[in-house]
Amino acid sequence: MWIKKRSGAKVWLLLLVLLLVQDGRCIKWLGLGRTSDTHTWTREACTSAKSAGLLERKQARACRAAPDVMPALVQAAKDTSTVCQQAFRHRRWNCSSIERAPDYTPELLTGTREQAFVYAMSAAAAVWRLARGCALGSLAACSCATPPRREPPSPSALISPSSFTTMSVSFDTLSVRNSFKWGGCGDDVRSASRMAKRFLQGATPPGTGGTAKFMHAVNMHNNRAGRRAVEQSLTLECKCHGVSGSCSVRTCWRGLGASGPSVAGSRLLRRYATAAEVRLRSGGRLPPLYHHDNLLYTTKSPDYCLPDMKRGSLGTIGRQCNGSSSGYEGCEYLCCGRGHVTRTEQIYERCDCKYISCCYVKCKTCSRIVKTYECN
Repeated sequence: MWIKKRSGAKVWLLLLVLLLVQDGRCIKWLGLGRTSDTHTWTREACTSAKSAGLLERKQARACRAAPDVMPALVQAAKDTSTVCQQAFRHRRWNCSSIERAPDYTPELLTGTREQAFVYAMSAAAAVWRLARGCALGSLAACSCATPPRREPPSPSALISPSSFTTMSVSFDTLSVRNSFKWGGCGDDVRSASRMAKRFLQGATPPGTGGTAKFMHAVNMHNNRAGRRAVEQSLTLECKCHGVSGSCSVRTCWRGLGASGPSVAGSRLLRRYATAAEVRLRSGGRLPPLYHHDNLLYTTKSPDYCLPDMKRGSLGTIGRQCNGSSSGYEGCEYLCCGRGHVTRTEQIYERCDCKYISCCYVKCKTCSRIVKTYECN
């Protein structure tokens, strides 16, 4: 009897490991971030990436069908890592484990809030980079966005009241229509979103188990939330035309600006804080009550205070904190109440430098005291 129980436990453990591997496969492509920008993508390169575990079967197929999109996706993988680590740099979980792709730790495999954010952020970065590739003409499948059907906003909606007087924006209806027109090259987020969805969706996990299908549905929901975050980041951009800067005609388009995927990352960080927990239902489907913009998770995250490799927690022992802050970066929160060590260091550096004659610089040596705080 004891042998049978032990054997059964091993079987369940193996099934759990297989489930975890399947669950994290759709973000293994983030390991492409370590690929050189000068890497040439061919059909053979796509197959090699699949063999290396960076692409799953459907992703490798999409890569071979349109290798010109891969440089944009490589950059999206780098963006995901940069934005995630920047957003969480002061928190107990600081997103450092994303650098382990494709060999993730359990917190990015078990349906946590953190996994939800990474799935959504990776989709957002992919859409942003693909949309920019469309506008720059580097992708064969798309170009500039189709202009909206509705007319551009009136001048009063575009001009800041602090910059112009009330009289300067008092146009009649006819002049409003003649002064504004759609033009330029807007970012084709719609086409980029379709391409990203095709690449990121992945295949439904094999087997008939409802748990695997449910986790896949949750991950794909978070992917969609990331794509929508980019769609909601589109802004109206305009350029003036006219004699001597008179701006008699203003050409407008909808674009993503120059700030990069971090704009969508800020949206997703707010949704990370309000993410909703979901439970498995019959058939592995999601409840219909969740909005497309919500992030969803299935497993409560650890507190990340102490090392726990089984749950993907590195702990905060040895992390630097801010001794004068009461926020996430503050020592009270980051050190989980364990206290901290204050280290004082005197640093000497050159200062008050002055040019003497033509070619000589004379400087003084100044010292300053630097305090650092480290979690126990």
